[in-house]
Amino acid sequence: MRTQLHTTGLRTLTWFSAKKLIVHRRWAIALLIAILVGAVMGYFATEIEEGITAASDLLNILVLFFFMPILALIYGASMIRNEIDDRSITQVLTSPMDRRLSYLGYYFALSLVLALLLMLVTTIGWACFFAVKGFDASSLELLFGYLLTVCIGALVYSALFLVFGVVLRHPIYLGLFYVFIWEDFVGSIPGAAENYTIRHHLLVLASSWIDYGEVATMTGDPWMSAMVLFGLTIALLAIGSWAFWNKEVP
Repeated sequence: MRTQLHTTGLRTLTWFSAKKLIVHRRWAIALLIAILVGAVMGYFATEIEEGITAASDLLNILVLFFFMPILALIYGASMIRNEIDDRSITQVLTSPMDRRLSYLGYYFALSLVLALLLMLVTTIGWACFFAVKGFDASSLELLFGYLLTVCIGALVYSALFLVFGVVLRHPIYLGLFYVFIWEDFVGSIPGAAENYTIRHHLLVLASSWIDYGEVATMTGDPWMSAMVLFGLTIALLAIGSWAFWNKEVP
């Protein structure tokens, strides 16, 4: 009976939180990003001679390098923090469901919505580029490769920024530091530093199914990167659920 209660509560919280994220006014930001990515890729498709290699590099820069962590930060860092600040989270904290399961419900909702948004942005950018260059089997293969990559990225980045929203009063500042200083600057320095970024391991993993552009030239062991990303996600979920379980909301 108790297991059924937890299962029902987890499913209800997940879908409620997902719908809340979708209808929030932040969807306008995702829409603007999708339009921007589509416009940039459509423009470059008319200006350059390269085909699928250029498309892969553009998707790498626009989606994986920039907009994926930005969207994850915007949605993830504020998801639980906003409910703590406006006290609406009290209903969740006082419910009979274990807080750690409630935290997983937030994570599942965030991962689902973020993956859908990133897939939409990626598909729009891809379609605008190949509407000019022409669609073929290779372009579809490229699309599926990037869609898989952004889904995995959504799982890892959601776990990271959701923790920020639980343990930090103002998570956006550390989130911006991580995105722009750690991943963009430190992660671009040649050497061992890049091994300590999510993006590096995500690109190494993606190199096993994307055969075009700079992603395909990434060096490293995809299986090791997969283990790193999986282990990091589990560790972040454990930290976040523990912090949420012990969270005191005035």
